[in-house]
This record gives sequence, structure tokens and C-alpha cells, in this order.
Amino acid sequence: MDYAKRSLLRLAASVTLLGAPLALQGQERIAAPREPESNSHYATEQPEDNGLAVELHSASSWDNNILGDNAHRIHDYVFEEGGLLSIWAKKPDWSLGLDYRPNALLYRTASSFNQLDQRLDFNNELHLARHLFFRLRDSLDYATGVLEPQTNGNISLPVNGSPNLNNTVFTPFARQFANAASGEAAYDVSRRGSFGLSGGQGFRRFSNVGNANPNAVISLFNTVSDFGGASYSYRMTRHFTGGLEYRFQNFRYSQSFHDETHGGFVKVLWEISPNVTLGAYGGAEYSRSQGDFLVPSTNPAQPRNVLTSLRTKQWNPGGGASLTLRSNQTVIRLTGQQLVADGGGLLPAVTNSYEGAEIRQRMGGRWDVALTVSNARSLALQGPAGKGKINTQTAEMAIEYALAQALSLHLGYNYVRQRTNQFTPLALDADRDRLTVGLFFRSHDYRF
Repeated sequence: MDYAKRSLLRLAASVTLLGAPLALQGQERIAAPREPESNSHYATEQPEDNGLAVELHSASSWDNNILGDNAHRIHDYVFEEGGLLSIWAKKPDWSLGLDYRPNALLYRTASSFNQLDQRLDFNNELHLARHLFFRLRDSLDYATGVLEPQTNGNISLPVNGSPNLNNTVFTPFARQFANAASGEAAYDVSRRGSFGLSGGQGFRRFSNVGNANPNAVISLFNTVSDFGGASYSYRMTRHFTGGLEYRFQNFRYSQSFHDETHGGFVKVLWEISPNVTLGAYGGAEYSRSQGDFLVPSTNPAQPRNVLTSLRTKQWNPGGGASLTLRSNQTVIRLTGQQLVADGGGLLPAVTNSYEGAEIRQRMGGRWDVALTVSNARSLALQGPAGKGKINTQTAEMAIEYALAQALSLHLGYNYVRQRTNQFTPLALDADRDRLTVGLFFRSHDYRF
């Protein structure tokens, strides 16, 4: 009997001694570095509590190419009335964010182009258990691709090769209905390692709203994209995480064009300091493409164009990097990437290369300045005689002056330059300048 008691005491002591390190390990768990947000908010502008905010804007712009097509250039004044309704909530186990952006465009001369653009963004995070994390995102956009006025803090650049639709290509004046929905799940398999799964779907559809070029919408590619992936991340130090990622994308452009791409990448995320984050990834992508093209007939008895099918398989390098500095007075972001993507409506699947830089600085007094530049190149994966190519450059400068605590004056200039080669189905060269003067009113955050 005494022996049994002594055995039970030894067993209890062993469990206690073994359990103490496990408890300490649980207490020492530190969240891994997270990807920086794509916006340009200062560190002090990041919301912490639950709340609601309303933003209203009234702006007037002069646009020297409202159709976005040098061959059908029309300039006009555009009056824009819109706003932003933002709702967010943060709890220990979940968070929720919802943004709705309506924007009415009223043209002084080309009144047939008057329209209402709308965008809805949803972001939800949920911790179902201590080691299990879910994120759901959805973005719905119904617009014409017009550069709508926005505050300096809402300027966005792509980061970490997100599988969103290609937004580096500008199409002619046609209404776009686009949606991108995705879900992510992550499970902590150890104190430092986590395994993740992701998937989603996106689409972009075009319809005509009175374009001077009636063949423009006929030549645009409606796109459906299915994507997914799996990843493993290991936190090597408190501020450095490395990992592996597999990605899958399936693009469909009606029954005539289809592309399937698989990619493997090595990823790192380094929190250099509390204000500076560096992310990078690199690897390769394998694409299988199929397309039906109309080519001139070589048969004298059939002088018209004939339909020919192409099937190609190819490897392409893929990767990118982003550097973000976010303080109370300054935001600096540098980003670049090369990935297989959709052609933005002008082409089917492409290899898209992008470089972008942005700086936002809070000046002395009430001034705030933001500068953004980007360069993009989209090269089609296949073509019967040659591959379609699109080169796009953009520049943006915005100056804001706080007239009052909730009211600011906004002065902005946007420039877009785009060139296509002879193998692009819809040859679209564009040079576009847009000057904007507007007022922004943002209410104080209503906490709840």
C-alpha cells in the first residue's frame, strides 16, 4: 500500500515538473510578424477599438482623356460626389472590417457617361481555438476604372503577390463588374511553426456604357480566376519568419482561352524594427495555356482568317519583395513582383512584372504630401505570330491641407501612360492627365 502511494506521489511530481515547462512555453508564445497592410496609414492612424467613421468628398477634375484611348481622345470636366462608410470591430477572438465607397461621376459635356461607381470591401478574422485561425475577405467593385479621389492614407500598392485580379492594366471606357473572394486557415503545429491553406475565386466582366469605340468591349477578355495554395511558416526568431508556399491558379476567358499555373516559392518576413518590415519570396511557376486565335489563311481558296489552336507549356521565374516603413510622420513603401496573372481585360494570361514606390510625409503645420510612381509590364504567355505586350507607367502626387479638424483641402495630379504592341487584340495606347481639387470631410470615430 505504501509502495502504491509512493508511486502515485512520484507520478504526480513528474507530471508537475513536466507540465511547468509546457505552461511556460505557452506563456512565451509570441505572435509571428504579420504582413503590412496595403494602405498608407500612419502608425497613429491604425484603429484599435470598435468604431464607425463616415467620410464625404466633393471634387472637381479636369481629365484630358476620359475614354482612356488616344485614338478617341475626349477631354472634359468631371464632378465627383461620394464618400466612405467604414465599420470595424476588434475582439480577443475575432475582428471585422467593412468599407463601402460610393462615388457619383457627373460629366459637364459628355453627360451620357454619368454613372455611380461602388466598391465594397469585407475582412473578417476569427480564432476558433488557441492554435486555429481563419480569415475571410471579399472585394466587390462596380466601376469604370476612373481614378476616383481618395485621401492620402487610402493609397494602395500590391504586397506579397496577393492573388487579386491584375490592376496594372487600363482598359478603355467600359463598365467593369469585378469580385475577389478568398479564405485562409492557419494552424499552429508547434510553438514556432504553422501550416496554412487558402483558396478563392475572382471574376471581372465588361459591359459598354457608350464608348465612342463600339468594338472595344467586344475585344475585352472577361475573366474568371480560381486560386488556392498551401504554406508552411517557421518563426526562426522573434522577428524573422521563413517558409514554403505552393500556389495554384486557373484562369478562364470564355471557351477560347484557358490557363493553369502552379508555383512554388520560398518566403521570408523580417520585422527589422517596430516601424520597418521586409517581405520577400522567390521561386518558379509552371503554366499550361490553351487559346484559339484567328490568323490569316495561307490557302488561296480560303482568303479569310482561319481559327487555329495553340497549346503551350512553360516555366517562368516568379517572386517579389516589399519594404514598408510606417511611423507617426512618414510612410515609405517599395514593392516589386513578377508573377503569372490575368491580362486585365486586354490579354488572356500574362507574365506581369510590377515595380512601385510610395512616400507619404506629414509636413510642418497642417500639410500632408503623398507621391506614388509605378511601372508595369504584361507579356502574353502565347500568341500565333507574336506575344501581346502592355507597358504601363503611372505617377501620382497629392497634397492635403487641414482646414479644420475634420475638413481638408485635397489637390491631386494623376498621370497614366500605356502602350500596347501590334499583337494585342485591342491596340490601346493612352496618355492621360487628371487634375483634381476637392474637399474631404471625415467625422470623428464613433466608438461602440
